[in-house]
Amino acid sequence: LKEAGSTPEEILAQAAQVKQAEAQIKIIQAQLQKNILVSPIKGVVSRQEAKVGEIVFQNTILISLISDKKFELEATVSEIDIAKVRSGNLAQVTFDAYGSNAVFEAKVISIDPAEKILDGIPTYRTILELTRDDNRIISGLTANINIITGTRSNVVVVPERAVIKRGEKRLVKVVSNGVRSEKRVVETGLIGSDGNVEITRGLKM
Repeated sequence: LKEAGSTPEEILAQAAQVKQAEAQIKIIQAQLQKNILVSPIKGVVSRQEAKVGEIVFQNTILISLISDKKFELEATVSEIDIAKVRSGNLAQVTFDAYGSNAVFEAKVISIDPAEKILDGIPTYRTILELTRDDNRIISGLTANINIITGTRSNVVVVPERAVIKRGEKRLVKVVSNGVRSEKRVVETGLIGSDGNVEITRGLKM
């Protein structure tokens, strides 16, 4: 009997016990995993308010995490301007913390297709991403954003308030010979955030 070795039945019984032990290990490992919090993103923990032995209720924020990716900015664009904005548009950004002289560059990466009503006006959530890393930028800063939707060079511009609207016509007063002024019909183009408007026809440089 010793030389004959284990019977097939005994081998199957031992194999079943091994599989049972492996299943038990997996159950214990799954229970241990439930005791470990794993972040879905890489980053830095900015807040941790949990204490050992504390009972935590559902929907309670205990840990805040800042992603190690480039910072994103969230802005709301009104329905009047949203038609001009496209993904990929560059923007100039200033932060209240650093003043208007420190200008940072950002890029539009997404625009929500659905509107959000703010003070009775439809607005659209627009996300921008800073194009360069900068150690001065931290989470929670208030930003002022100018999105560049179009550029022109070597063009005639006048203050928008100088353009007179008469129905479909646009008129500009021009001084002739330094004495008399006359009104000229013009065509306008881009309107800048500085209050100037492009004159595409009717005036020369």
